[in-house]
Amino acid sequence: MKNISSLVEGALKKHSKEDLPKLKESITSNLEFRLFFDVDFSKPFKDAKVIFLKKYFHDLLTLSLGNISVAAKKAQLHRRHLHRLFNELEINPDSHRKDMIKPSLYMKENVYNILEESFDKIEQSKKIKDVYSNLDDISQILAQHINNASYDDAMEFFEKEFIKNALKENEFNIIKTAKSMGMNERTLYRKINKLNITVA
Repeated sequence: MKNISSLVEGALKKHSKEDLPKLKESITSNLEFRLFFDVDFSKPFKDAKVIFLKKYFHDLLTLSLGNISVAAKKAQLHRRHLHRLFNELEINPDSHRKDMIKPSLYMKENVYNILEESFDKIEQSKKIKDVYSNLDDISQILAQHINNASYDDAMEFFEKEFIKNALKENEFNIIKTAKSMGMNERTLYRKINKLNITVA
């Protein structure tokens, strides 16, 4: 996969003579993960995990055109393991075959939404008008070079983001955080160390 930051820089330069560091930073910040992952912090840990995984596998199957072998390869999982996860999450791969959307178009729409969101966070100025009018072209460039993250990478991202948010919500109190997540304190400590999470 090409470096997302360099792709963004090249795409922006194509449509603007101005250097737009804030825009580049806004777009490249965890772009791959923002495309596929949505962590619902309002739900309990276990429920949020199920929602997260269903979204991950939905994207995975869509970009694999419902092909289990391709999906397993992208997720870096054995087919049997993938089937087992689908059964546990009540995911029907056949539904993705019936209502297929071209992967490039699906990615392009996702990228476009993130680009639009990034623009909304930045003060509108004459400098970025040309770029904004060419979002469609820029999103196409980025969409062609972004791939699914593996299952392990996805789970690591989810747990790290959820735990970081839970710690912050509980003022970094381990006992309260573990209780709010329905998790054993030792398990939480182990995950914090494994994921290199800083406890303020």
